[in-house]
Amino acid sequence: MQPSNVCWSLTIWMVQLALIVLTVQAENCTKPIGGPNMVLSDAFITQETFVDGAKVTFQCAIGYASTGGSPSVTCTAGMWSDVKLTCGRKSCGSPGEVMNGRFNLSEGVLFGDKAVATCDTGYMLVGSGVRTCMDGGWDGRVPVCEVVKCGKPPNIVNGGPAVPPEDTYDYGSVVQYDCEKDYTLVGTKSITCRENGEFQPAPPECKMVSCPAPVVENGVRIDGRPPYTYKSFVTYRCNAGYEMEGQASLTCEIEGWSAPYPTCKAENCTKPIGGPNMVLSDAFITQETFVDGANVTFQCAIGYARTGGSPSVTCTAGMWSEVKLTCGRKSCGSPGEVMNGRFNLSEGVLFGDKAVATCDTGSVQGYFALSSSLSELNAFLSLSCDFLVFHKAVHL
Repeated sequence: MQPSNVCWSLTIWMVQLALIVLTVQAENCTKPIGGPNMVLSDAFITQETFVDGAKVTFQCAIGYASTGGSPSVTCTAGMWSDVKLTCGRKSCGSPGEVMNGRFNLSEGVLFGDKAVATCDTGYMLVGSGVRTCMDGGWDGRVPVCEVVKCGKPPNIVNGGPAVPPEDTYDYGSVVQYDCEKDYTLVGTKSITCRENGEFQPAPPECKMVSCPAPVVENGVRIDGRPPYTYKSFVTYRCNAGYEMEGQASLTCEIEGWSAPYPTCKAENCTKPIGGPNMVLSDAFITQETFVDGANVTFQCAIGYARTGGSPSVTCTAGMWSEVKLTCGRKSCGSPGEVMNGRFNLSEGVLFGDKAVATCDTGSVQGYFALSSSLSELNAFLSLSCDFLVFHKAVHL
Protein backbone atom coordinates (compact mmCIF):
# COMPACT_ATOMS: atom_id res chain seq x y z
CA MET A 1 0.00 0.00 0.00
CA GLN A 2 1.24 3.41 -0.92
CA PRO A 3 1.99 5.84 1.87
CA SER A 4 -0.64 8.30 0.64
CA ASN A 5 -3.36 5.73 0.87
CA VAL A 6 -2.29 4.79 4.37
CA CYS A 7 -2.43 8.37 5.52
CA TRP A 8 -5.87 8.81 4.02
CA SER A 9 -7.22 5.72 5.74
CA LEU A 10 -5.80 6.81 9.06
CA THR A 11 -7.37 10.20 8.69
CA ILE A 12 -10.79 8.73 8.02
CA TRP A 13 -10.45 6.42 11.04
CA MET A 14 -9.57 9.33 13.39
CA VAL A 15 -12.48 11.39 12.12
CA GLN A 16 -14.85 8.50 12.79
CA LEU A 17 -13.40 8.08 16.32
CA ALA A 18 -13.85 11.79 17.01
CA LEU A 19 -17.41 11.62 15.85
CA ILE A 20 -18.06 8.71 18.21
CA VAL A 21 -16.57 10.63 21.17
CA LEU A 22 -18.50 13.77 20.27
CA THR A 23 -21.70 11.75 20.07
CA VAL A 24 -21.20 10.35 23.65
CA GLN A 25 -20.31 13.74 25.16
CA ALA A 26 -23.11 15.68 23.49
CA GLU A 27 -26.09 13.61 24.87
CA ASN A 28 -29.06 15.95 25.44
CA CYS A 29 -31.08 16.40 28.72
CA THR A 30 -34.80 16.10 29.12
CA LYS A 31 -36.85 18.73 30.94
CA PRO A 32 -35.49 19.09 34.49
CA ILE A 33 -37.63 18.51 37.57
CA GLY A 34 -37.43 21.16 40.28
CA GLY A 35 -37.86 20.92 44.04
CA PRO A 36 -41.03 21.57 46.03
CA ASN A 37 -43.03 24.71 45.25
CA MET A 38 -41.02 25.79 42.17
CA VAL A 39 -41.41 25.77 38.37
CA LEU A 40 -39.17 26.33 35.35
CA SER A 41 -38.75 29.93 34.40
CA ASP A 42 -41.08 31.08 31.65
CA ALA A 43 -38.25 30.98 29.02
CA PHE A 44 -37.90 27.20 29.41
CA ILE A 45 -41.42 26.12 30.33
CA THR A 46 -42.29 24.83 26.83
CA GLN A 47 -38.90 23.29 25.97
CA GLU A 48 -38.65 19.51 26.18
CA THR A 49 -34.96 18.85 25.26
CA PHE A 50 -31.82 20.65 26.33
CA VAL A 51 -28.36 20.28 24.76
CA ASP A 52 -25.32 19.36 26.72
CA GLY A 53 -24.06 22.38 28.61
CA ALA A 54 -27.43 24.13 28.60
CA LYS A 55 -28.36 26.17 31.68
CA VAL A 56 -31.91 26.69 32.82
CA THR A 57 -33.40 28.47 35.82
CA PHE A 58 -36.23 27.73 38.21
CA GLN A 59 -38.48 30.21 39.92
CA CYS A 60 -40.66 29.80 42.98
CA ALA A 61 -44.32 29.01 42.37
CA ILE A 62 -47.04 31.58 42.97
CA GLY A 63 -47.28 32.34 46.64
CA TYR A 64 -43.74 31.21 47.36
CA ALA A 65 -40.45 33.11 47.52
CA SER A 66 -36.80 32.07 47.41
CA THR A 67 -35.37 31.24 50.79
CA GLY A 68 -31.87 30.37 49.48
CA GLY A 69 -29.80 28.55 46.85
CA SER A 70 -29.08 29.17 43.14
CA PRO A 71 -32.05 29.04 40.78
CA SER A 72 -29.84 27.56 37.93
CA VAL A 73 -29.09 23.97 36.93
CA THR A 74 -26.77 22.74 34.08
CA CYS A 75 -27.15 19.86 31.62
CA THR A 76 -23.95 17.78 31.56
CA ALA A 77 -23.79 14.57 29.52
CA GLY A 78 -27.54 14.13 29.76
CA MET A 79 -27.71 14.83 33.54
CA TRP A 80 -28.85 17.94 35.36
CA SER A 81 -26.94 19.35 38.25
CA ASP A 82 -28.57 19.36 41.69
CA VAL A 83 -31.32 21.89 42.35
CA LYS A 84 -30.10 24.23 45.08
CA LEU A 85 -33.06 26.62 45.09
CA THR A 86 -35.48 26.42 48.08
CA CYS A 87 -38.89 28.10 48.20
CA GLY A 88 -41.04 28.99 51.23
CA ARG A 89 -44.54 30.38 51.57
CA LYS A 90 -44.81 34.14 51.38
CA SER A 91 -45.93 36.05 54.48
CA CYS A 92 -48.88 38.43 54.21
CA GLY A 93 -48.18 40.06 57.56
CA SER A 94 -51.05 41.44 59.61
CA PRO A 95 -54.53 41.14 58.10
CA GLY A 96 -55.47 44.46 59.73
CA GLU A 97 -57.26 45.59 62.88
CA VAL A 98 -60.95 44.84 63.36
CA MET A 99 -62.73 47.54 65.33
CA ASN A 100 -64.72 45.89 68.15
CA GLY A 101 -63.41 42.50 67.10
CA ARG A 102 -60.30 40.52 66.23
CA PHE A 103 -58.81 38.09 63.71
CA ASN A 104 -58.17 34.48 64.61
CA LEU A 105 -54.67 33.78 63.25
CA SER A 106 -54.39 30.20 64.44
CA GLU A 107 -53.56 29.05 60.88
CA GLY A 108 -50.84 31.67 60.48
CA VAL A 109 -50.19 34.56 58.07
CA LEU A 110 -48.46 32.66 55.26
CA PHE A 111 -49.64 31.99 51.73
CA GLY A 112 -52.85 29.95 51.79
CA ASP A 113 -53.63 30.64 55.45
CA LYS A 114 -56.99 32.10 56.46
CA ALA A 115 -57.67 34.84 59.01
CA VAL A 116 -61.17 34.53 60.48
CA ALA A 117 -62.70 37.64 62.05
CA THR A 118 -64.94 37.51 65.10
CA CYS A 119 -66.72 40.43 66.72
CA ASP A 120 -66.82 41.30 70.39
CA THR A 121 -69.95 40.43 72.34
CA GLY A 122 -72.70 42.83 71.40
CA TYR A 123 -71.37 43.44 67.89
CA MET A 124 -72.22 41.74 64.59
CA LEU A 125 -70.10 41.18 61.48
CA VAL A 126 -70.83 43.16 58.34
CA GLY A 127 -69.45 41.55 55.16
CA SER A 128 -67.14 38.55 54.85
CA GLY A 129 -65.28 37.61 57.98
CA VAL A 130 -62.59 35.54 56.21
CA ARG A 131 -59.42 36.84 54.51
CA THR A 132 -57.02 34.52 52.67
CA CYS A 133 -53.30 35.13 52.27
CA MET A 134 -52.70 35.32 48.50
CA ASP A 135 -49.57 35.86 46.41
CA GLY A 136 -50.06 39.60 46.53
CA GLY A 137 -51.25 39.79 50.14
CA TRP A 138 -54.58 39.43 51.93
CA ASP A 139 -57.67 39.33 49.78
CA GLY A 140 -60.82 41.29 50.53
CA ARG A 141 -61.12 44.04 53.11
CA VAL A 142 -60.96 44.31 56.86
CA PRO A 143 -64.50 43.48 58.04
CA VAL A 144 -66.63 45.82 60.13
CA CYS A 145 -68.23 44.93 63.49
CA GLU A 146 -71.35 47.01 64.12
CA VAL A 147 -73.05 47.29 67.50
CA VAL A 148 -76.17 45.16 68.01
CA LYS A 149 -79.36 47.16 68.40
CA CYS A 150 -82.64 46.40 70.15
CA GLY A 151 -86.03 47.84 69.31
CA LYS A 152 -88.46 49.47 71.71
CA PRO A 153 -88.75 47.86 75.16
CA PRO A 154 -91.92 45.85 75.92
CA ASN A 155 -94.94 47.56 77.46
CA ILE A 156 -96.36 46.38 80.80
CA VAL A 157 -99.80 46.81 82.40
CA ASN A 158 -100.11 49.38 85.18
CA GLY A 159 -96.56 50.59 84.61
CA GLY A 160 -93.87 51.24 82.02
CA PRO A 161 -90.34 52.54 81.41
CA ALA A 162 -89.23 55.15 83.90
CA VAL A 163 -88.28 57.49 81.03
CA PRO A 164 -89.96 57.74 77.61
CA PRO A 165 -88.66 54.91 75.43
CA GLU A 166 -86.50 55.39 72.35
CA ASP A 167 -86.90 53.66 68.98
CA THR A 168 -83.63 51.73 69.24
CA TYR A 169 -81.12 50.86 71.93
CA ASP A 170 -77.47 49.86 71.58
CA TYR A 171 -76.16 46.65 73.08
CA GLY A 172 -75.78 46.99 76.85
CA SER A 173 -78.36 49.76 77.18
CA VAL A 174 -80.54 49.45 80.30
CA VAL A 175 -84.24 50.32 80.57
CA GLN A 176 -85.80 50.70 84.03
CA TYR A 177 -89.49 50.27 84.83
CA ASP A 178 -91.81 51.87 87.37
CA CYS A 179 -95.33 50.94 88.49
CA GLU A 180 -98.34 53.14 88.98
CA LYS A 181 -99.44 54.13 92.48
CA ASP A 182 -100.62 51.28 94.74
CA TYR A 183 -99.00 48.70 92.46
CA THR A 184 -95.91 46.67 93.30
CA LEU A 185 -93.19 45.88 90.81
CA VAL A 186 -92.78 42.11 90.58
CA GLY A 187 -89.58 40.86 88.95
CA THR A 188 -86.42 42.71 87.95
CA LYS A 189 -86.68 46.47 87.87
CA SER A 190 -84.50 46.80 84.75
CA ILE A 191 -83.93 44.96 81.46
CA THR A 192 -80.83 45.07 79.22
CA CYS A 193 -80.32 45.01 75.46
CA ARG A 194 -78.48 41.74 74.85
CA GLU A 195 -76.24 40.44 72.07
CA ASN A 196 -79.15 38.72 70.29
CA GLY A 197 -80.96 42.02 69.78
CA GLU A 198 -83.56 41.28 72.48
CA PHE A 199 -84.16 42.78 75.92
CA GLN A 200 -83.51 40.39 78.78
CA PRO A 201 -84.72 39.28 81.21
CA ALA A 202 -88.47 39.48 80.75
CA PRO A 203 -89.93 42.81 81.86
CA PRO A 204 -91.43 43.04 85.35
CA GLU A 205 -95.14 43.03 86.23
CA CYS A 206 -97.08 45.51 88.29
CA LYS A 207 -99.35 43.76 90.79
CA MET A 208 -101.63 44.80 93.60
CA VAL A 209 -100.06 42.93 96.56
CA SER A 210 -102.06 42.41 99.77
CA CYS A 211 -101.72 39.90 102.60
CA PRO A 212 -104.53 38.87 105.00
CA ALA A 213 -104.23 39.62 108.71
CA PRO A 214 -102.63 36.58 110.39
CA VAL A 215 -104.59 34.68 113.03
CA VAL A 216 -102.46 33.52 115.95
CA GLU A 217 -104.49 31.90 118.73
CA ASN A 218 -103.26 32.51 122.27
CA GLY A 219 -100.96 35.23 120.91
CA VAL A 220 -100.97 39.00 120.53
CA ARG A 221 -99.60 41.33 117.81
CA ILE A 222 -96.80 43.54 119.16
CA ASP A 223 -95.62 45.22 115.94
CA GLY A 224 -97.08 46.06 112.53
CA ARG A 225 -100.64 46.95 111.63
CA PRO A 226 -103.01 46.39 108.70
CA PRO A 227 -103.42 46.88 105.83
CA TYR A 228 -100.55 44.61 104.90
CA THR A 229 -99.12 45.50 101.50
CA TYR A 230 -95.87 44.51 99.82
CA LYS A 231 -92.99 44.32 102.34
CA SER A 232 -95.24 45.14 105.31
CA PHE A 233 -94.34 43.17 108.43
CA VAL A 234 -96.01 41.99 111.60
CA THR A 235 -94.65 40.51 114.84
CA TYR A 236 -96.46 38.33 117.42
CA ARG A 237 -95.89 37.23 121.00
CA CYS A 238 -97.54 34.34 122.83
CA ASN A 239 -99.66 34.79 125.93
CA ALA A 240 -98.29 33.74 129.30
CA GLY A 241 -98.15 29.98 129.63
CA TYR A 242 -97.66 29.47 125.88
CA GLU A 243 -94.51 29.05 123.87
CA MET A 244 -94.13 29.99 120.19
CA GLU A 245 -93.45 27.56 117.39
CA GLY A 246 -92.44 29.15 114.07
CA GLN A 247 -91.32 32.67 113.19
CA ALA A 248 -92.52 35.53 115.34
CA SER A 249 -92.13 38.07 112.49
CA LEU A 250 -93.68 37.78 109.03
CA THR A 251 -93.18 39.87 105.88
CA CYS A 252 -95.79 40.39 103.18
CA GLU A 253 -94.25 39.16 99.92
CA ILE A 254 -95.58 38.94 96.39
CA GLU A 255 -96.99 35.45 96.89
CA GLY A 256 -98.21 36.06 100.45
CA TRP A 257 -96.62 35.93 103.89
CA SER A 258 -92.96 35.00 104.05
CA ALA A 259 -93.62 32.06 106.40
CA PRO A 260 -96.55 30.12 107.90
CA TYR A 261 -98.32 31.77 110.81
CA PRO A 262 -96.65 31.00 114.16
CA THR A 263 -98.53 28.91 116.69
CA CYS A 264 -98.66 29.36 120.45
CA LYS A 265 -98.45 25.97 122.10
CA ALA A 266 -99.43 25.60 125.71
CA GLU A 267 -96.56 24.86 128.06
CA ASN A 268 -96.41 21.60 129.99
CA CYS A 269 -97.02 21.39 133.74
CA THR A 270 -94.76 20.10 136.47
CA LYS A 271 -96.03 17.74 139.17
CA PRO A 272 -99.01 19.37 140.95
CA ILE A 273 -99.05 20.09 144.67
CA GLY A 274 -102.18 19.09 146.51
CA GLY A 275 -103.85 20.54 149.56
CA PRO A 276 -103.46 19.38 153.19
CA ASN A 277 -103.76 15.70 153.94
CA MET A 278 -103.86 14.49 150.34
CA VAL A 279 -101.51 12.81 147.86
CA LEU A 280 -101.52 12.16 144.09
CA SER A 281 -103.32 9.03 143.04
CA ASP A 282 -101.08 6.04 142.51
CA ALA A 283 -101.38 6.32 138.68
CA PHE A 284 -99.57 9.68 138.68
CA ILE A 285 -97.25 9.47 141.68
CA THR A 286 -94.08 8.81 139.65
CA GLN A 287 -94.81 11.18 136.74
CA GLU A 288 -92.84 14.45 136.67
CA THR A 289 -94.22 16.28 133.56
CA PHE A 290 -97.79 16.60 132.32
CA VAL A 291 -98.90 17.82 128.91
CA ASP A 292 -101.37 20.62 128.41
CA GLY A 293 -104.91 19.41 129.03
CA ALA A 294 -103.83 16.52 131.26
CA ASN A 295 -106.17 15.60 134.17
CA VAL A 296 -104.81 14.07 137.36
CA THR A 297 -106.52 13.12 140.61
CA PHE A 298 -105.67 13.42 144.27
CA GLN A 299 -106.72 11.08 147.05
CA CYS A 300 -106.91 11.67 150.74
CA ALA A 301 -104.01 10.45 152.84
CA ILE A 302 -104.30 7.47 155.20
CA GLY A 303 -106.65 8.29 158.07
CA TYR A 304 -108.41 10.99 156.09
CA ALA A 305 -111.57 10.96 154.02
CA ARG A 306 -112.98 13.24 151.37
CA THR A 307 -115.15 15.96 152.80
CA GLY A 308 -115.92 17.78 149.53
CA GLY A 309 -114.67 19.09 146.20
CA SER A 310 -113.51 17.35 143.05
CA PRO A 311 -110.36 15.22 143.30
CA SER A 312 -109.31 16.26 139.75
CA VAL A 313 -107.11 19.13 138.56
CA THR A 314 -106.32 20.11 134.91
CA CYS A 315 -103.10 21.39 133.31
CA THR A 316 -103.82 24.51 131.24
CA ALA A 317 -101.00 26.51 129.65
CA GLY A 318 -98.46 25.37 132.21
CA MET A 319 -100.71 26.02 135.20
CA TRP A 320 -102.83 23.61 137.26
CA SER A 321 -106.40 24.40 138.09
CA GLU A 322 -107.26 25.08 141.71
CA VAL A 323 -107.40 22.06 144.02
CA LYS A 324 -111.01 21.74 145.22
CA LEU A 325 -110.66 18.47 147.13
CA THR A 326 -110.79 18.72 150.95
CA CYS A 327 -109.84 15.89 153.31
CA GLY A 328 -110.85 15.58 156.95
CA ARG A 329 -109.85 13.16 159.66
CA LYS A 330 -111.87 9.99 159.74
CA SER A 331 -114.24 9.50 162.69
CA CYS A 332 -114.00 6.34 164.79
CA GLY A 333 -117.36 6.94 166.45
CA SER A 334 -118.01 5.68 169.98
CA PRO A 335 -115.11 3.80 171.61
CA GLY A 336 -117.66 1.54 173.36
CA GLU A 337 -119.12 1.19 176.85
CA VAL A 338 -116.87 0.55 179.87
CA MET A 339 -118.51 -1.68 182.46
CA ASN A 340 -118.24 0.09 185.83
CA GLY A 341 -116.37 2.94 184.21
CA ARG A 342 -116.30 5.48 181.36
CA PHE A 343 -114.16 6.93 178.56
CA ASN A 344 -112.80 10.45 178.69
CA LEU A 345 -113.36 11.75 175.09
CA SER A 346 -111.96 15.22 175.63
CA GLU A 347 -109.60 14.82 172.58
CA GLY A 348 -112.40 13.61 170.35
CA VAL A 349 -113.11 10.52 168.29
CA LEU A 350 -111.25 11.43 165.10
CA PHE A 351 -108.18 9.89 163.53
CA GLY A 352 -105.24 10.27 165.97
CA ASP A 353 -107.41 11.13 169.05
CA LYS A 354 -107.15 9.14 172.31
CA ALA A 355 -110.00 7.87 174.50
CA VAL A 356 -108.88 7.47 178.16
CA ALA A 357 -110.93 5.04 180.27
CA THR A 358 -111.51 5.55 184.04
CA CYS A 359 -113.22 3.05 186.37
CA ASP A 360 -115.70 3.76 189.11
CA THR A 361 -114.53 3.73 192.76
CA GLY A 362 -113.45 0.21 193.72
CA SER A 363 -112.72 -0.76 190.21
CA VAL A 364 -109.48 -1.00 188.27
CA GLN A 365 -108.61 1.69 185.83
CA GLY A 366 -107.40 0.97 182.26
CA TYR A 367 -107.02 2.85 178.96
CA PHE A 368 -106.26 2.32 175.32
CA ALA A 369 -105.40 4.64 172.45
CA LEU A 370 -107.39 5.33 169.33
CA SER A 371 -104.60 4.91 166.87
CA SER A 372 -104.25 4.82 163.09
CA SER A 373 -105.79 1.39 162.94
CA LEU A 374 -107.76 0.67 159.78
CA SER A 375 -110.39 -1.07 161.94
CA GLU A 376 -113.24 0.81 163.51
CA LEU A 377 -113.06 1.39 167.25
CA ASN A 378 -116.19 -0.62 167.93
CA ALA A 379 -114.34 -3.67 166.69
CA PHE A 380 -112.11 -3.53 169.79
CA LEU A 381 -112.86 -5.53 172.90
CA SER A 382 -114.76 -3.52 175.45
CA LEU A 383 -112.97 -2.62 178.64
CA SER A 384 -114.55 -3.91 181.91
CA CYS A 385 -113.90 -2.67 185.42
CA ASP A 386 -114.25 -5.49 187.97
CA PHE A 387 -115.23 -4.45 191.56
CA LEU A 388 -112.47 -4.84 194.21
CA VAL A 389 -110.19 -6.83 191.94
CA PHE A 390 -106.67 -6.05 193.07
CA HIS A 391 -104.29 -6.25 190.17
CA LYS A 392 -102.46 -3.86 187.92
CA ALA A 393 -104.40 -2.01 185.36
CA VAL A 394 -104.34 -3.59 181.98
CA HIS A 395 -103.18 -1.30 179.19
CA LEU A 396 -104.96 -2.20 176.02
